[in-house]
Amino acid sequence: MVVTRNDDYNGAQQIGASLLQFTIKNNQRHSTAAAFLKPAMKRKNLTVRTQCQVKSILIENGRAVGVEVMVGQTGSERINCSKEVILSAGAIQSPQLLMLSGIGDPIELGKQGINIIHALPGVGKNLQDHVWTGVSVNSIIPTSNALLSPLNMGKALLQHLLFKKGPLGNSPLEANAFYSSIGEDRPDIQFHFAPIGIADDYSTDMYNLKTFPRKSGFGIMAILLHPESRGVIRLKNSNPKDAPIIDHQVLAHSKDRELLLVALKKAIAIAKTKAMSAYADGDLSLPKNYEDDQSLQVHINKSLETLYHPVGTCKMGTDQGAVVDHELKVHGIRSLRVVDASIMPTIVSGNTNAATIMIAEKAADMIQQQS
Repeated sequence: MVVTRNDDYNGAQQIGASLLQFTIKNNQRHSTAAAFLKPAMKRKNLTVRTQCQVKSILIENGRAVGVEVMVGQTGSERINCSKEVILSAGAIQSPQLLMLSGIGDPIELGKQGINIIHALPGVGKNLQDHVWTGVSVNSIIPTSNALLSPLNMGKALLQHLLFKKGPLGNSPLEANAFYSSIGEDRPDIQFHFAPIGIADDYSTDMYNLKTFPRKSGFGIMAILLHPESRGVIRLKNSNPKDAPIIDHQVLAHSKDRELLLVALKKAIAIAKTKAMSAYADGDLSLPKNYEDDQSLQVHINKSLETLYHPVGTCKMGTDQGAVVDHELKVHGIRSLRVVDASIMPTIVSGNTNAATIMIAEKAADMIQQQS
């Protein structure tokens, strides 16, 4: 496999390898709240309420006229809207809120005893996400695993708090590569390099530092960019406080499993190159058995993770499964738009953060033009 260097994979050419690009300011990840909302907080026409859960969107005569929010355990408050209601709750909760408001698949709404305001069968359907498997290798040089000792973590924390420097200013993922398994310009596989190793018995929880080994290591994540499988968001019940049912149906399509196997083999090949093996302390720690496809499929089943890039559940389009039009307006309901990653008809070829920001930028332009 030959992948050339590409310092700007968000530029004219996406295929290639480089360091990852980030939204970082002062050595900290710069969120959209910090970049867009915080500078506007002093505006007289802006009120921000936190810890305030929306119960439903209020629809009268086919038009969104406001929202009902929960107050305390049993109370509620109506907030009226004279122009538009903008729903930006993400690919999980935007469809949930539409369904709680009576907008969705009549069959699904009927199961929860919700009055049907407007039938839109596509709400909650078309769920897509990036999933990954990968390899892990023990290292002969210190990596992020060495930071997990109390002494090193304390030093790193002081560096970050006092000087905005040090290892805590880095991402747990540092390098990136886009690759096409069929030789086209559009990648179907993405790789991340992680300067941290995981336990060789699959016991590491990616979101619990206590479960990472203290022995230094590194890993290569193999990511499926364009899954054929489609999941669904369903209501557990009609209570807004209860999380919906998230059914990803990961690898339900045989092509997804086949391509992820190709990606995993490429990751193994990268890890065993001369450049990478120079820093390896022995053979791969995971997967231990990689000589046959059956063993690799077992490894995929044990190691598969989501990148938390859910999209598509309120997709834009004109077909029967579409939820919003090209201006992000909900079909059949006036003065209601959805503005978040749920409107993507298909998932983008890479991380979804920047793409979602641009969806919001475009929506803001359209809203301003019509106001």
